[in-house]
Amino acid sequence: MSAVPRERRFELPGLTLAAEIWGSPGERPVIASHGWLDNAGSFALLAPRLAGCEVVALDLAGHGFSGFRSPDSSYNVWQDVGDLLDVADEVGWQRCTLVGHSRGAAISMLFAATFPERVDKLVLLEGGLPITAEADEAPAGLAQALRETRALRGKSGRVFATRATAIAERTAGFTKVTPAAAELLARRSLREVPGGFQWHADQRLKAQSEFRLTPDHVRAFARRVTAPVLVLFATQSPFVDRPLFREMGTLFANVDVDRVPGGHHFHLEGSEAAIAARILRFLDSPR
Repeated sequence: MSAVPRERRFELPGLTLAAEIWGSPGERPVIASHGWLDNAGSFALLAPRLAGCEVVALDLAGHGFSGFRSPDSSYNVWQDVGDLLDVADEVGWQRCTLVGHSRGAAISMLFAATFPERVDKLVLLEGGLPITAEADEAPAGLAQALRETRALRGKSGRVFATRATAIAERTAGFTKVTPAAAELLARRSLREVPGGFQWHADQRLKAQSEFRLTPDHVRAFARRVTAPVLVLFATQSPFVDRPLFREMGTLFANVDVDRVPGGHHFHLEGSEAAIAARILRFLDSPR
């Protein structure tokens, strides 16, 4: 597979999505969706190792080189499901493999459940289930989401005096990454602005979702997935021991759950060869 991806823009209704495309037309079709506040660079080490695959690695809405949603919109994961459908239609893929990391894994699972006839295999890296809430939490959750969205509307991110400071900031936080991984993400998200450097993303992504699915909603979606599923968790995963994630081995009709050394961004931090090999074995399996 070529070490240099092709760049493409998808003109969706009211939104432009950017993508890096690895591989060649006619190879196995794959759509890859990244995690929260990442971008298509999340797959810069993994996608070239997926031999025989044409990988469309998206910048999801509000991330990387993609456009922001309109001021009257917001960022709920089911909106991204519609975006994936539009992208699949635009490239002419009636059936494809989905690979998702973290938030992108949740989006991929929801797509596979909503349109099971469009997905032949599903690969979930460090995720696959949306954040949930109980039904009686919905009114307070909606109020919080609307307050946060209003406060973030029109805002821009923090400006760092130097590029090195901006990279260092990306290595901290709940889902910290290595400096090398931060550099890969910086290619599509770090912009030079007056006064310094800024991580480019729609700040409304930081608001809580307006509605969160209940655990039973998520179970219902998972039961609708007909494609074989591969779930890979990192050995240092911050999510694997959460209650619903402990059910991953039984939520889907046909699923393998494995662990791979590393942290939440293990596919960017040294485990990409092992992950690619495991994915290729899964894709080559007849089941």
